[in-house]
Amino acid sequence: MTAHDIVGGVVWGQIMVLMAALVFAVFELCYALTGARRYFQTRRRVGQSVCASVLLLPLIMPVVMATPYAETMNATDAVVSQYLKGNISISAMEMNRIVEFRSSWVSDIASGASFMGQAILIAFLMAAAGRAVYLLVNFLRIRRSLKGGRVIRSTKGLSVVVSRDISVPFSTRGLFRHYVVLPQAMMADRSAISMALGHELQHIRQGDVTAEVLIALASPLYVLNPGYWYLSSRIRKLGELACDRAYLARNLQDAHSYSLRLLNTARFAAKAKRQPSAFGVALTGRSLPWRGRRSMLKSRILEIAKDVDQPLEETRWVGFALSVALSIAIVGAATSLSKPGDWSHERIMLSTVVNLERIDQLNSLAQRSW
Repeated sequence: MTAHDIVGGVVWGQIMVLMAALVFAVFELCYALTGARRYFQTRRRVGQSVCASVLLLPLIMPVVMATPYAETMNATDAVVSQYLKGNISISAMEMNRIVEFRSSWVSDIASGASFMGQAILIAFLMAAAGRAVYLLVNFLRIRRSLKGGRVIRSTKGLSVVVSRDISVPFSTRGLFRHYVVLPQAMMADRSAISMALGHELQHIRQGDVTAEVLIALASPLYVLNPGYWYLSSRIRKLGELACDRAYLARNLQDAHSYSLRLLNTARFAAKAKRQPSAFGVALTGRSLPWRGRRSMLKSRILEIAKDVDQPLEETRWVGFALSVALSIAIVGAATSLSKPGDWSHERIMLSTVVNLERIDQLNSLAQRSW
């Protein structure tokens, strides 16, 4: 595998994440316009399905590209076909530069021949390294909390640990076990412990902890991609909103007391310095980009109040159907944006026209020299 192949794969991954973010943003807009904004569980399932589809694309695409349908769906061939029909009025050489733009850009970055290519490569490597260090620090914080903590309950796939090193409850997971970590300072308040355990166990049931770990592991590769940050922030927020509703629906605590507990815990979170902020889901959630943790808590409490006045039940099959539809859409979009494995009829025709234009230019230069 050459440097060009590696850079090409990374660039293709960045494009796929941006495309998935665009697909999910359109879905979110449609849901908002139809008055279904409060269907948090459905939106969360669809968001997780979109992310899972992107992660599985490297395994799915070789199978899809081997089918005869892949050639008919290629966006590059469709654009070239429109050019050959005369529907796009630019020169053949300009069209060829547009078609070869991604390939030339990848070659420029892989070779480091230009200042721009070197700058992009250095910025990406520095951002990825910085993010990797951030994840390592958080991994060590979680490891210290688990190793130095005291296990108060253990089942087949779950351990509840009490630790002095944290101030906000959170849940995380390893390869085969989930962990709920509670602060030692909270142990005197049985009501707070009950609420924290119920909340974090609901996150585990929803799959939010697994999603958070996968999001964190993917972050060094997509740290400069705005699509990654959009998807991750939406999934985290929807996970918190869905978790709050599911927990309160079980009548384990009234909405007013639950909201007060969240606010009280958030005060500790503001002062926490060694609290892990990756590889886990904290009781107070993650802060929203450019808006902070207060905005997240404000949204959660407002939605809890709305659920008290206007209870809402969601249908599971709707989320499943939409997840399948958007996953198919992402695979279809990825197929259309993938580089064709062989030269198509349209690409051969474009290459022929480009060569004719070049010959014409050479003839014109020869005539002027005479």
